[in-house]
Amino acid sequence: MRKLSRLLAILAISALTASLAACGSSETGSGSDERSRLTIGAAAVPSSLDPRRSAPYEAQWIGMLYDTLVQRAPDGTFTPALAESWTLSEDARTLDLTLRPGVTFQDGAPFDAAAVKANLDASRAGGTNFSGQLTNIESVEAVDERQVRIRLTDSAAPLLGVLAGEAGMIISPASLGEDLSQRSAGAGPYTLDRFEGQRLQFTAWDGYWNASAVRVGGVDLDVFIDDSARLRALRSGQLDTAFIIPAQVREVESTDLQVARPDTAESFWGVLVNTGRREFGDPLVRQAMMLALDRTAIARAVFGEDGCTPSAQPFDPNDWAHSDELDALPAAQYDPARARQLMAQAGLSGGFDFELQVGTAQNYTQIGQILQAQWGEIGIRVNVRPMENVQFVTARRQGDFDGTVSVYLNARPDQSAVVRNFYLPGGIFNPGGYDLPGTAELLAESSSSLEPEGRAPAMHELMTNVLNDGPPIMPICVAPRLAAYQPYVQDLDMTLETKFTDVAVASS
Repeated sequence: MRKLSRLLAILAISALTASLAACGSSETGSGSDERSRLTIGAAAVPSSLDPRRSAPYEAQWIGMLYDTLVQRAPDGTFTPALAESWTLSEDARTLDLTLRPGVTFQDGAPFDAAAVKANLDASRAGGTNFSGQLTNIESVEAVDERQVRIRLTDSAAPLLGVLAGEAGMIISPASLGEDLSQRSAGAGPYTLDRFEGQRLQFTAWDGYWNASAVRVGGVDLDVFIDDSARLRALRSGQLDTAFIIPAQVREVESTDLQVARPDTAESFWGVLVNTGRREFGDPLVRQAMMLALDRTAIARAVFGEDGCTPSAQPFDPNDWAHSDELDALPAAQYDPARARQLMAQAGLSGGFDFELQVGTAQNYTQIGQILQAQWGEIGIRVNVRPMENVQFVTARRQGDFDGTVSVYLNARPDQSAVVRNFYLPGGIFNPGGYDLPGTAELLAESSSSLEPEGRAPAMHELMTNVLNDGPPIMPICVAPRLAAYQPYVQDLDMTLETKFTDVAVASS
């Protein structure tokens, strides 16, 4: 325990030191008279620009290349995009989409109902990261050139959110069978000009259906794995905006840079274990690991006092799917003594070894080190393995891991996606086939209503059951994604729903 306390103290001091290091200096780039491009500093190279294969956190880059059928607004409501309108049947089991006229793909092919049907049918057949989100689609019909009818086996409540995500990013039918990891076949506002090493370049596409609304000539994405180096590049004027970590907010606020904060955290940090491994297939072991997690200590050491809200559930406190009662359950408490008892009941009082994969960014490695110490207190020996992003994401996607630390989405495309991805067989983050009886039925009940008040009770019951069973995904804290930007950048949206069409770079 003394070793763990010392580690947490060192990490907390390290985070504070990084935050204060440059507070005495406030110079930033002055900007140029003409800035037609927006330059963004990111933490990782996208693993793929194919919406069917990409990691969830790469949606904002892919959204520049592929417009969605529906657009999610910052307040969580839905607005028209490639579909200019839609209607739901009285029983909420048929969704009719009216497509925007005159739209073409970047390869010149027409965007029409046949293209939408081809995309949805191909995705329903499997092989994409979101195929599990489309299992309740019974049929897709191209009624005419602009009308698409989607019939479902149950409520369409989650479907608009799904169509606002990667499943609604329509690919030109001629490219459905091709590798799109580093090229575009969409109808989005930008084309991809370059994908080399640590830099991607996008240029505004004149053929976009709403090209007049795009306010920059292009977007350049520069990758800085090191958080401090990324912020230095922003402060020097090399970047117009960059993602930052919570420990850097104080430094940013000491300059004339601005901080972009979302109203609701769209992600959570967690540890995913592969229940196909014998030890992790035992609920007693998962319960013990949950009880050995000191979430508050991890959040404060890695993210600072307010950077990540400790929670044993994945949803933001402002989300309808969140329940304060879940975090009060005995299974959600920090209780290493009880954890050791459960390990003994599982016949593992001597512990076991496993490999924990983490990204190379500072947050990942720090969390890995703390987990190594915390689980070491109950006899679990953790080998922390840092991996570069493409390898890291690929291993997780293919289920080639014992355990993996990452940041996951909690309400995109819909809160039900957490259940489908982690808790139901066939989920993209469920390689071990975790399947708690009653989960699918409660999800169907939660999805039977179009209103949050009607969806919440069944979702809360579902999450309570999973938490008591020992979840395969063990939440640590709920985290907003933060960015800093130059004062000459206007109307910046850095959420995952952005397509960078509203942002402007003014002369300074």
